[in-house]
Amino acid sequence: MSAHFTDDPYKTLGIESNATEAEIKQAYFALVREHPPERDPEGFKRIRAAYEKLKSRGERAETDLFRVDDSITLDAGSLKRFAIEPPPVTLDLIKTDLIAIEIFLLLEELKTFRPD
Repeated sequence: MSAHFTDDPYKTLGIESNATEAEIKQAYFALVREHPPERDPEGFKRIRAAYEKLKSRGERAETDLFRVDDSITLDAGSLKRFAIEPPPVTLDLIKTDLIAIEIFLLLEELKTFRPD
């Protein structure tokens, strides 16, 4: 298993996005054995950072929420301004935006949450 370091923690650990917690841990320990901090400090830091983003459900949910899918590509033609009319503002569109904002605010609150 070789480490391909990217900003995507799944790719860094060499696992699929539907990997189980056990698979994440297994991939992490395998890569740490290949890239120990004494021999490859930068590689170890990247591996550790990727693991930190995926090791618990909360961190993994946040990572997945803001993860950019590399398979999506945009060409310059799709970014033309006024090429098409924007969708009308509807109640459903407003509800969707409000839900997204609520999710963001909850994730921010989770960062400061300390269980007693």
